[in-house]
Amino acid sequence: MRIIVYLPFVVSALLGLAIPRFGRRLAPATATRLLVVAGAACAVSSVLALVFLACTYLGQVPLVASFGDWSAGLFEALDPVPRPAAQLALVVLAVVGVLTIRTAARQCLALRRASRACRHASAASGGLVVVDDPVPHAYAVPGGFGGPGRVVVTTGMLRALGAEERRVMLAHEHAHLRHHHHVYRTVAVVAAALNPLLASLPRAVEYTTERWADERAAAEVGDRRTAARAIVKAALATGDRRRAGLAALAFGHGDVLPRVNHLLAAPPRRRPLTAAALIVAVAACLVATNESRTDTESLFEEAESSPPVVHVVDGGHHAGAAEVSALRGAPPGFVR
Repeated sequence: MRIIVYLPFVVSALLGLAIPRFGRRLAPATATRLLVVAGAACAVSSVLALVFLACTYLGQVPLVASFGDWSAGLFEALDPVPRPAAQLALVVLAVVGVLTIRTAARQCLALRRASRACRHASAASGGLVVVDDPVPHAYAVPGGFGGPGRVVVTTGMLRALGAEERRVMLAHEHAHLRHHHHVYRTVAVVAAALNPLLASLPRAVEYTTERWADERAAAEVGDRRTAARAIVKAALATGDRRRAGLAALAFGHGDVLPRVNHLLAAPPRRRPLTAAALIVAVAACLVATNESRTDTESLFEEAESSPPVVHVVDGGHHAGAAEVSALRGAPPGFVR
């Protein structure tokens, strides 16, 4: 096992620090896609690295070795990974597994509730649901499992916005549904659960998907200043009220000030070098995973294909695995 097995953790730590900057510099659609792909690659690679490290400890357990074709003693002699590191990897893998299952279950339940709400909501043309409520709210609820989503707007929000600003709001929420932003957010949350070094990923993807919807709304209305004004008015109207739920994508939430500043500036431009850095991170994780997999397989194969651990030394004494390891540097012919 070479040191390359630890590369996914290094890449994840660097990416975790750089994620907010990437989210601000790249065009929102590009940033969302690349950040989610890079985060997922780092998360899966780091989990596989933990699996490879943990296997070097499990391979030394006689009970585990009895189910395979290798010698536990010889495997221990060949293993280059310190036992504490392998044991720590096993513990971390168990903790991460529990956190990921809990996070994924919460996300699935939220999407299921959203899907059920969409099926029972009577919508007007375009999937719009108007709720008679003086409290200003507007959010998109994904249908889930291929079903049509809904845009839910309260009468309070409709009264808070002008005609053009309502167009911005509806275009923004329809962009969330059209581009499946809830899927990107779900993958980001699960990736962060798999790898806590990527804790900044969910918030960054939430921000980039909001900017993505902002840009689509501004393009549909044809006026970036009107789009910015609609976001400000919606944010002032809703204040700090709680969102509709995990699966809802609310209008007027999520780092409003930088979003407005981006709309008042020129449209985002391409930054190929920044995008290339994320692609390199993905490639590094994939290469490290493949190399570590090869090293782990070679370790088990060497423990399988080596001669039996029992050797005759000096007229009948049987040497165990520890003695074989100690005698590896002895002169030829000493161990027969």
